[in-house]
Amino acid sequence: MKRETERAKRKRLHRQVLFEWRGMTAPRIERPAKALADEVGAALEKLGMKATFSEEDILTAWAQIVPPIIAGNTRPSALRDGVLEISVLQPAIHYTLERQMKGQILKRLQSLFGRRHLKDVRFRLG
Repeated sequence: MKRETERAKRKRLHRQVLFEWRGMTAPRIERPAKALADEVGAALEKLGMKATFSEEDILTAWAQIVPPIIAGNTRPSALRDGVLEISVLQPAIHYTLERQMKGQILKRLQSLFGRRHLKDVRFRLG
């Protein structure tokens, strides 16, 4: 408790010295209140975390990117460290996706979600 009073005393003396030197008190700077949601959003944007997406966003994008026959036999199952895992039911569709369509699918997904957040697409049977 003694330490807190010493700090308060130092602050008071500091203000007093500044007042004597300037010849006037320093005006208090009052800023308008800001909404917490605005501040958090701006902070996340500065950290590069603004572009987050949900499971629904990924499922919707997947259904729009691939043909209906492939969308019916596949499903995005996980997103880990920027790698989207797609579960594929049939080996023939797995082959088609892996060998022929992977590059196009990856480019389309990256255009929607960003290269920073989506680095690769992997297909697995199951």
